[in-house]
Amino acid sequence: MLPHLVTASAALLTLPHTIPSRPAAPRPAFSLVMSAQGPLPPEGFHWADDTRRNRPLAVDFVADRAPGLALTGAIAWASEQSARRTAGLSPLLWASLGGIVVGSVLRAAQPSGRTLRSASAGMRFAKARLLRGGIVLYGAKLTMQKVLGIGAAGLLTDAYVLFSTLFLGLSLGRLLGLGDKLTTLISTGAAVCGCSAVAAAQPILDAEPHEVAAAVGTVVLCGTTSMFLYPFLFRAVPALAAAPRLMGIYTGATIHELAGVVAAGNAMSPDVASTAVVTKLLRVCLLEPWLLLLFYFGPASALRTSKTTSGPNIPWFALGFFAVAIYNSCVGFGASASRAAAVGSGACLAMAMAALGIDADLGKVRRLGLKPVLLAAILWANLLYGGLLAARFFMAVFP
Repeated sequence: MLPHLVTASAALLTLPHTIPSRPAAPRPAFSLVMSAQGPLPPEGFHWADDTRRNRPLAVDFVADRAPGLALTGAIAWASEQSARRTAGLSPLLWASLGGIVVGSVLRAAQPSGRTLRSASAGMRFAKARLLRGGIVLYGAKLTMQKVLGIGAAGLLTDAYVLFSTLFLGLSLGRLLGLGDKLTTLISTGAAVCGCSAVAAAQPILDAEPHEVAAAVGTVVLCGTTSMFLYPFLFRAVPALAAAPRLMGIYTGATIHELAGVVAAGNAMSPDVASTAVVTKLLRVCLLEPWLLLLFYFGPASALRTSKTTSGPNIPWFALGFFAVAIYNSCVGFGASASRAAAVGSGACLAMAMAALGIDADLGKVRRLGLKPVLLAAILWANLLYGGLLAARFFMAVFP
C-alpha cells in the first residue's frame, strides 16, 4: 500500500509541469494567505489603503483637507479676536502674520515637515476655493444705490486714485527692478482696498506666498499710518475741518483698508465717516474690473493661455462678485443674510491669507530688500497729496 501512495504522490507532484499553464486570475485586495498563525494579508497590503478605497469619496475629500482647514481656521479665529482688540487693523493682516509665525515655528520644530505635509491639501483648498468664495461673498457688502449716492466728485476722485496709483506703481516697479507680480500686488493693494485687493489678485497673478507677504506688509504699513494721520490733519488743518464732505471723500478714496476708513472716519465726525465709507465702497467696486483686466492682460495671462487647451477661460469668481452685488442692489439679502455673508467672506479670506502666510518663506521676503517698501511709500505719497488735490478739484467742479 505504501509504495502505491508514494507513486501516486510523485505523479501529483509532477502533474502541474505537464499541464499547459493558464493566466492567473487577479488576486482581490482582500485575498488571504494561510500560515501557521492563521490568515495573513498578501505582501505589500495595507489595511488603511484598502479601507480608504472602500470609503465614500466625500469622506476622503473631507479627511484629506481637515488638518489644513483646522489649522487655517484656528489662525483665522485668532486673527478675528486680535482685530477686535486693535480697531482699524484688518483681520487679514493678523491672519497673514499668524500664518507666517506658525509656518516658521513648524518648520523649525519639525525639519521633516510632517505636520505641514498633512495640512497641505487643506491649505491648497483654502488658497484656491475659499479665497474665491470669500471674494464672491464680498459683493454682499455693496449696493449700487449707496455707491451712486456719493455723486460725481466721489466717483471721479476714486477713478483718479485708481488709475494714477496703478500707472505710477507699474511704471516705478519696473524701474526699481521688482518682479511684475510683486509690483502688481503692491499697486493693487494701494489703489483699491489693501489686503483684500492683494488677496483677490493673488490667484489671478499666481503670485508666490513670499510676494503676497511682502505686499501685505507694505500695504499695512502705509494704511495704518494713514489711519492715525488723517484725524490729526482734520483737526490741524482748518480747511479740512470746515469741509466734512471733502474730508470724507478724501479719506474713503485714499486710505487702503475699509476697516481703516471706518476707524479714521469715526475719529473725525459722523458726517466724515458716512461719506468716507460710501466712497470706499465705490472704490471697492472698481476692484473687479481691474481683476478682469489682470486676468486677460496681466503678467500671468500668457502662461494661463498656454496651459489652457479647451473650455472658456473666465474668472468666474470675479463675475460672481458682480452677480452678488447686483442681486443685493435689486432684491436685497436682508440684514441677517448680509451679516452672514460678511462673516463668511471674512472667514474665507482670513483662512486663505493664513495659508499663504504659512507657505511664505521669510528668507525670500528678506532678499527682496527695501525696494517694495520704497515703491509702497511713493504710492502712499501719491494717495496723500494727489488724492487731496483731486478731491478738492472735483468738489469744486461738482459741488
